Amino acid sequence: MSVVAKYLNKLPSGGGFVYRGQSDESWGLTSTYYRRFNLNKSGDKQQQPTQQQFQDYHETLINDAKSYHYHKEKLSDLELLLELQHYGAATGLVDFSRDFLIALWFAAHDNKGKNGKVFVLNINDIVKFSELQKGEKIFDECEKLQFVNNNFKSNNRIFAQKGVFVFGNQTIDNAKTIKILQEEKKPILQELSDRFSIDEKSLFQDIYGFSMVNDVNHPIYKKTAEEYFLEGNQDFYKSKFDKAIEAFKKAIEIKPNYEAYYNIGVAYTSSNKFKEAIEAYEKAIKIKPNYEAYCNIGIAYASSNKFKKAIEAYEKAIEIKPDKDEAYYGIGVAYTSSNKFKEAIEAFKKAIEIKPNYEAYYNIGVAYAKLDKFKEAIEAFKKAIEIKPNYEAYCNIGLIYASSNKFKEAIEAYEKAIKIKPDFDEAYCGMGFAYAMLNEFDKALEAYEKAIVLNSELIIKLSKQQNWYPLEQWINNLTD
Repeated sequence: MSVVAKYLNKLPSGGGFVYRGQSDESWGLTSTYYRRFNLNKSGDKQQQPTQQQFQDYHETLINDAKSYHYHKEKLSDLELLLELQHYGAATGLVDFSRDFLIALWFAAHDNKGKNGKVFVLNINDIVKFSELQKGEKIFDECEKLQFVNNNFKSNNRIFAQKGVFVFGNQTIDNAKTIKILQEEKKPILQELSDRFSIDEKSLFQDIYGFSMVNDVNHPIYKKTAEEYFLEGNQDFYKSKFDKAIEAFKKAIEIKPNYEAYYNIGVAYTSSNKFKEAIEAYEKAIKIKPNYEAYCNIGIAYASSNKFKKAIEAYEKAIEIKPDKDEAYYGIGVAYTSSNKFKEAIEAFKKAIEIKPNYEAYYNIGVAYAKLDKFKEAIEAFKKAIEIKPNYEAYCNIGLIYASSNKFKEAIEAYEKAIKIKPDFDEAYCGMGFAYAMLNEFDKALEAYEKAIVLNSELIIKLSKQQNWYPLEQWINNLTD
């Protein structure tokens, strides 16, 4: 179990909870106003301010801020008080977060030699709390603690920290606590940064916080290889391939690794830069010979019409994982593209032995058809259809039957293709030819008409391939 998960498991069930992290468990749950009111007073001499003292202090603070023109916009008293709290003024606001992980970060951040503490407060307790809305006067309901949500205009830091504030002069005495062990502070911060992107940079999103993160006490920040790698993945999934490659290369500069080189290859492949992709995959393989990398080299070579080299890459993949079908399938495609159909069939059959699939059977059918082995081609297409009924396989069966003068069977195959894909123009065109060969010219015209409606250029494209004479004779013999 991760160290963060350990503390998550300590949370109470239910909703309505807010959280405050403090890096020293000895600190009480008090506002900065309370601490200022009791400044230089020892523990036994500290007093709880009266409600009037509490109200007078805040009214003076707000009026003084207004008189010095510290509020550039027309802020309500509540918004101005939040701004003052944000910049370090002592107020009766106590800040919490709706996110336990953010509170956990604050509990682990400082005082490395001391245990921390997270306060867990249920603000749905209507006996103790009321919600203070934006337009309300802040002292209208003094007998309860008031909570302030961040559902109105607030600064970036409050938003980033999912801030919720408790305001009032009453003691907050109904909060549960979770102790954060000092020896676990460092791993907590590391996990929060790595897994949840919670760190100083994400929590203090304003110029004040930015300056604090970059002050003299903070080491100059440098991204890690892991951060560049994550950045590259994010850019890749946004199809920003050039930026992804740049990020992966920066990760490699810090820490050369297989995954970054491999992902560079994938990004180059997605950009159709196959030469660069192959170079990246080969660098990945030098670190760790891998089945997927060799397969991708095969794809890149095949996409560059370098089929011999593609086959060599696929064969190396098979040496690593002989029980995987993708490499055999890739070899089959490469042999098909090289017009070596017997070798292609052999490779596709090996892929099927490992994992029967539509694509391999379909391509076996294509290869047999190229070898004029029409019976075997039809058998392969039918096996492909058993796995996945597909209009292209049915259309190819129709073409084979038509070339064998089995026009009724061809029409049946075309009809099945059209049933799957009603706008499949080539099937209508093939059907028209088959009907014409059967002298069913009215049906032939109907089929051709549908093909033309779907694709006006198809008839011109196929006119040189089909025998139009019987249809022309029939049309010429038609009477008005």
